[in-house]
Amino acid sequence: MKIKPLETESERLACLEIAKALPEWFNEAGLKAMEHDLKSETTFIAVENGRVLGFITVKHLNEKALEILWMVVRRELRGKGIGTEMLRFVERLAKANFEVLVVKTSGDLSYKPYDETRRFYERRGFVRVALIDPYPEWGEEALIYVKCLKAKNKDYL
Repeated sequence: MKIKPLETESERLACLEIAKALPEWFNEAGLKAMEHDLKSETTFIAVENGRVLGFITVKHLNEKALEILWMVVRRELRGKGIGTEMLRFVERLAKANFEVLVVKTSGDLSYKPYDETRRFYERRGFVRVALIDPYPEWGEEALIYVKCLKAKNKDYL
């Protein structure tokens, strides 16, 4: 598997098809936002033998924070380490220029598909920092997670 920048229209369409096959995570509004972000933000794809396995889209929030907008893996390949590898790839790139990675996910704790999403980020060092209800762009609850990328300054005490 190789992780590389999204470059072609066919790769972008493959990303959208992967997300459309996961309706429990991505509704019509989400897919529309994703389509826009795949054109305007930085996206990396996991590819093997010319087939897109998954993708991760990021956005500069400010000079200290990089946000993960979307991370999606084909349903039949979930749990095989592809998401973890894409996240590690982005972390390695981000460490040189950013202090934190930020990700938002559904804050509706009763909606079970997002339990897996929240556990994924928590197991990889993300910390829940806020619940916004409602999150203005979504009209529903959103959990905000962050992960520190820079070593802590031990001289602050």
